[in-house]
Amino acid sequence: MRLFSILLFCLFITPMLSARDLVAQADSAYRAFNYPLAIELYETLDDANKTAEVYIKLADAYFYGGYELPKSQQEAMYLKAKSALELALEKSPSNPDVYARLGQVLGQIALFRGNKEKVKLGLQIKAYADKALELDANHAMAHAVLGIWHFELAGLGFVERTFAKLLFGDVPEGSYEQSAKHLAKAVAQNPNVIFYSTAYAKTLLKLGREAEAKQQLEIALKLPLIVAGDKQNKRESRLLLADI
Repeated sequence: MRLFSILLFCLFITPMLSARDLVAQADSAYRAFNYPLAIELYETLDDANKTAEVYIKLADAYFYGGYELPKSQQEAMYLKAKSALELALEKSPSNPDVYARLGQVLGQIALFRGNKEKVKLGLQIKAYADKALELDANHAMAHAVLGIWHFELAGLGFVERTFAKLLFGDVPEGSYEQSAKHLAKAVAQNPNVIFYSTAYAKTLLKLGREAEAKQQLEIALKLPLIVAGDKQNKRESRLLLADI
């Protein structure tokens, strides 16, 4: 029924809307966590009206919409988000928002790949985040991407790291200290993102800084939902807090 309503809207309502109205309707659907409708509306725009900003919004809708789907359908959504960001990059090659999001999206795509591909994507993720920070040293998402990157690398076991070195000759070092540094900056720059506070708390716990971790988790639980995935982020925060 929901899909039928979306199709009906797009077939009969969207032809009467201007590009500005379409974007406004899509933005409204996105804020309401109606990612299928947001995607349909952004995609309805003709090429001339698909600016870098629109492609970024479309990528976000695919990305966060992927969280709402069964795991078997998620990778396709993340790949579509990546494609949208690559089109955004063509229109705005010096946009730090695009580079940071490419790092974020590749991080999710890596979850569906084998070890060799994961290592390769990991190097690309860092390169995208570094480029975003080169363009904007205070970019919250870029710092978050690097924070997660360091967290994951720091957690690699001896066998995994040896395997990666055999494939690529060398693997950058990651540390929980660097993870905390970047995630602290992400939280400072954008304190309203639940995921940043939750990720920062996880790193602080690895460093034995339980009081600070507890504070971040309590903050996360008080924040309003921004994307549908924040429901899961809050559940994780509650579980972490209960274990402290």
